[in-house]
Amino acid sequence: MKTKIRLFIIGAVLVNVSACTYIKNLFPDKEKDYQFTTEIPPLVLPPDLSGGSLANVPAAPPVTPEKADTAPAPSIEEAPAVERKSIQVELVDADQGTKQLHIGVPANTAWRMVGKALSRKSVEVTNRNQEEKLFEVQYDPNKDEVEDESILDEAKFFLKGLDTTEQEFVLKLVENNNRQTDVIITDKEQKPVSNASSLSLLMLLHDTIKADLAK
Repeated sequence: MKTKIRLFIIGAVLVNVSACTYIKNLFPDKEKDYQFTTEIPPLVLPPDLSGGSLANVPAAPPVTPEKADTAPAPSIEEAPAVERKSIQVELVDADQGTKQLHIGVPANTAWRMVGKALSRKSVEVTNRNQEEKLFEVQYDPNKDEVEDESILDEAKFFLKGLDTTEQEFVLKLVENNNRQTDVIITDKEQKPVSNASSLSLLMLLHDTIKADLAK
């Protein structure tokens, strides 16, 4: 019985070896050919290219300055950079005895400047509409900033905050000629407002923006 098993195993091994040899013959190993190849056979050109036909083609005549296109290349005009300190920021008279803040920059730039000034002075912004260039704010002209000097100062600030005189205002940015922007203070119905509190808010924005541009 053991002899038959051994003969079966030997036969199976011989069959596997024969199969591997047959497969290798079908797919010969070309690795040595690649390693020792030092040159490639010459390139055979078709008859219409091997006869020097390209050499007989006349060269194009050089372009002389008289024949060249004398039209100047289009240039891109870049807007000159505006120095921050030279940006105009001033309070001007408006209709119906009101005041408005005039800023010598486009509306998108003025939007960032006004938003930064409101944030620095801790003016509460309840709504922002950048598409319509509107800020809705709560402003108290009598509000003092916290000095963080003592617990007593913080207590006074807290007690004063309970008796707040905040008013609702809308800051509307109106662009003129893509170069200048006017900041107008209105009420909820977007009607111009002219009182001491609105003037105080405009002056606060004016002083804050001017100080920021001066840095």
